[in-house]
Amino acid sequence: MFVARRMKFVNKARCRLAVMLGALAVFAGCATSQNVQQIDQLESVKENPRVILMPPDIRYYLLTAGGVSEPHAEWTEAAQANFTTAMGDFAESIGTDLTIIDRNNLGATHIEYEKLHSVVGLTILRHQFGMYTLPSKGNGEVFDWSLGPEISALADEHDADYGLFVYYRDYQASGGRVAFAILAAAAGAAVATGSEHGFASLVDLRTGDIVWFNVVNVGSGELRDEASAAATVDALFKDIPTNQAPDGSG
Repeated sequence: MFVARRMKFVNKARCRLAVMLGALAVFAGCATSQNVQQIDQLESVKENPRVILMPPDIRYYLLTAGGVSEPHAEWTEAAQANFTTAMGDFAESIGTDLTIIDRNNLGATHIEYEKLHSVVGLTILRHQFGMYTLPSKGNGEVFDWSLGPEISALADEHDADYGLFVYYRDYQASGGRVAFAILAAAAGAAVATGSEHGFASLVDLRTGDIVWFNVVNVGSGELRDEASAAATVDALFKDIPTNQAPDGSG
């Protein structure tokens, strides 16, 4: 009788685990994204609009059995390198004159705006796409976020029209975390086994206005793998304005 009860418990646990893993498999195959677009086409007094890509704020973490997020330097470095390579290929495909700013040559102004973008971007997530909308922003209907006109210093320094900023976080479960999740599933509880999310902003360097903002989460791609990093780039920059008019004309 004890054996029968134990087998019944194990079977229930297996069913719960199968449902959980099935859901993860579905999410792993599809990226969800939302974007706000203030302009349809890049503009410039030059022949081609020039865009600078700020060093992407990409970080990988290992999620321990106890739920603690530990920074993982090796994964982060690989992800940043693969992203930069994939971004160069993406820029070529859409015909944008892109300059990638070297992380090793950042000045005080670059670092200041990298940090500011992260703060403003997370605020946008919370108050534009989240539950806590602001009356001053039309409760999510008005998008008029900015990094401030002083960012024109970057436009002058790089002779650029737009700045592209990226924020991305990936939390990978350790073996202990996965085992804990299995035990929790057997008891009927849900335990997070990792997540990924990010956003990208296109900023008009003449005004500081964020003219395009895109949010991605769930299965947007694995940046640690060079081949699939392109999928993340495609998801992050879905529907980004280019120097081509919406009707396809230049």
